[in-house]
Amino acid sequence: MSESSMPPMRSDWVGRRVVVRHSGESAEPPYHDIVGELVEITATHAVVRRADGEGRRLPLDRVVAAKVVTASTRDILATEEVCARGWRAIDTRWSRGWLLRADHGFTRRANSALPLRPIQGSLDEVVAAAHDWYGARGLPVLVSCPLPARQALDDALADRGFSAPVDVDVMVAALPAVPPPTEPVEIAPVPSADWLAGYHYRGAAEVPDYGRAILTRHDRVGFATVRRGGAVAGVARGAVDGDWLGVTAVEVDPRVRRTGVATSLLGALRDWAVREHGASRSYVQVETTNDAAIRLYAGLGYWHHHVYRYRIDPRANGQLTTISA
Repeated sequence: MSESSMPPMRSDWVGRRVVVRHSGESAEPPYHDIVGELVEITATHAVVRRADGEGRRLPLDRVVAAKVVTASTRDILATEEVCARGWRAIDTRWSRGWLLRADHGFTRRANSALPLRPIQGSLDEVVAAAHDWYGARGLPVLVSCPLPARQALDDALADRGFSAPVDVDVMVAALPAVPPPTEPVEIAPVPSADWLAGYHYRGAAEVPDYGRAILTRHDRVGFATVRRGGAVAGVARGAVDGDWLGVTAVEVDPRVRRTGVATSLLGALRDWAVREHGASRSYVQVETTNDAAIRLYAGLGYWHHHVYRYRIDPRANGQLTTISA
C-alpha cells in the first residue's frame, strides 16, 4: 500500500522500501528517482540501498519528494525464504519450483508448500506432485501463497477449489527502532522446562518431542523468558538468519498481558541478536485477524510488509486438523 509523499523523509522509514526523487549536483532539474531500502537518515543525508546492493548517499537538501512504497515481488519472496530458514521442517524437498515442507503436522509453517520459484510445468502437474508427496506423509496439500507476489497462483488455486483458512501478516522492523527491555529477561540456547510450559502451544498440555525439535533446529537460536514473582510471565523464541531476527513463539500469561512483558521479550531478543549475531532487522508473523497482536507489534516498531494466504487442497477431506495452527 503506497503512502502519500511526505518530504523530507522520516526516521521511522528506516528499513522500509522507498522511492526518492532528487536533483543532481546543481540542485536543479532534471530530477532522478531511486527505489530501494532506506538504510540511514541523518539531519543532512539519507542512504538508500538499491536492489543491486549499491548504496546511494543523497543530501536531503536535494530531495524533492519521497514516499514509502509496497514491497516488491523480489523483496517479498526473499523475506519468505528467510522466514522459512527461521522455522525449519525436518522433511523438505524442492518440487517444480515449490519448497515442500513437512514435520509431523506441527504448525502450518512447517507443513506447507512455499512457492518461491517460477512453476516448472503446469499448475496441475505441480499440485499433483505435491499431493503425492504430502499424501505419503499423511498430510494435506497446504500452500502458503505470498501476496501480492503470488496473486495469480492464489487466484488459480481458488478456481480449483482450494479454500483459504487463514491469512498471515508478515511485519518487519529495523532493530534499532525496537524498544529495549524494561525488566530482566533470561535468554538461553535451549528451552527450559519452564519455557516449554509457558509456550503451551495453542493450549496443548505439552509440546511434543517433534515440536521441541522444530524449536531447537537452528544454529543461532535463543529462548527468552520473563519471570515475575518466580513464575513465568512470558516466553519468546528468536532465530537469526543473515541479518534477520525472526521472532516466533511469543506467549504471554493472560493475567499479565498489556503490562510490558512482550516489550521486554522482544527488546531482549533484539539486544541478543545485535550483540551476538550482528542482526539489523526483524520479522514477526501474525494472523491478520489478531488485531491485538498487530497493534502490539506496530507499537514496537514493526510495520506491514506483506501477507501470505494459506490455501488447502479440496481433497483434504478434513485433514487440516492433522496440522496444528
